[in-house]
Amino acid sequence: MMRDPAMRAILILAGLAGGAFGLTIPFLTLVARERGVSLSAIGIMASSYLVAQTVLQLPFGSLSDRIGRTPPIAAGFVVEALASFGFVFADSALTFIALRVLQGISLAMIMPALRALIADVTPVHRRGQSYAWMFAAFSGGMLLGPPVGGFLAGPLGRSPLFVIAGVLNLVIAVFAIGWLRGIGGRKPYDHAAVKIPASAIFTSALIGAFVLGFGARILEGMFAGVWSIYMDDLGASDMEIGLSFATYSVAFMLFTPIGGRMADRGLRWRKLLIGNFVLAALILSYGLIHVVPLILFMGMIEGAVATITVPALDAYLASVADPRIQGRIQGTYATIGTAGAAVSAFLGTVLYQHSQLLPFAVAGGILVVITVAAIGLVRDAEMKMAAMPVESLSPEPVPATQ
Repeated sequence: MMRDPAMRAILILAGLAGGAFGLTIPFLTLVARERGVSLSAIGIMASSYLVAQTVLQLPFGSLSDRIGRTPPIAAGFVVEALASFGFVFADSALTFIALRVLQGISLAMIMPALRALIADVTPVHRRGQSYAWMFAAFSGGMLLGPPVGGFLAGPLGRSPLFVIAGVLNLVIAVFAIGWLRGIGGRKPYDHAAVKIPASAIFTSALIGAFVLGFGARILEGMFAGVWSIYMDDLGASDMEIGLSFATYSVAFMLFTPIGGRMADRGLRWRKLLIGNFVLAALILSYGLIHVVPLILFMGMIEGAVATITVPALDAYLASVADPRIQGRIQGTYATIGTAGAAVSAFLGTVLYQHSQLLPFAVAGGILVVITVAAIGLVRDAEMKMAAMPVESLSPEPVPATQ
């Protein structure tokens, strides 16, 4: 992957972004609580961040189809930097919520364009590995970010971490402009010549991916809403809270070479079915296990399983999407997935007030139900693709209207 210039630039950017993100994310809800923000408002913070993504990822994904991938990616990191600086001075629930919305806007600009860029520069038979390595690079940054943040929070306090993160994001924006020029700056297709019908986004093959994407983001919402508070209530130190985010990243990095290849080998629906059932059991176990070191170990197991399920779903999505509207489809997928995270973030904080176990039990149950409901659509699409000649495995563009 590092020998390919395009993937090398993408992987380095993803690693830097993970480090900047991971530096502050374990402590954001704790800083808000220290400054008098209620648990209910913290839930709104988490969900507003995700709602902003839900609303904006589709239009920003479509924009990247028209103007290229680089401008939204670079601009997104600038917006993220502004939000990070703002947290230093935030002193009310409304301010925290507004800044989380700004962070949601930044991610809505970055992720659909970055995901579409990978599909632009990689062949179908290597997309599972490409997506796996992209998330591994991001996880590598996350591996360093939370522990470094926990280490620096001791002597410096938590607020200076947001200044450091803001500077890092500005640096990443500059790097993105330089490294992706000529790779993500071009327009993937001439949209002036053709108009792609809306039905291209709602084929049965894509609907299966969208529904599974909704379920896959359930746990992310819980991390955004109650995870740090849950760990803090269990008596975890700042360093342990940071490590609880990093153990997932450690496993993702270690197992990515295996998971990425498995995602590209054979039918993906079986991997998604089994992997999601395992993840649902792990989610439930988090609420039952109150021993911090054991929770950290469970995070490593989760990361190992995700090295198969995450790239398998991403590669499947890219493979069944019309390449002319890859950005729009990636934006739709991200929008629906973020809606799942938003529901989980808000619901998790409400349920947590009644029981520490409830958020985890409900999230695990939702993941199982969604997987059972959607896996048939993915299986049918893959069986049809498996019956096609090798040269026709790239998705046939949907007929366009002049």
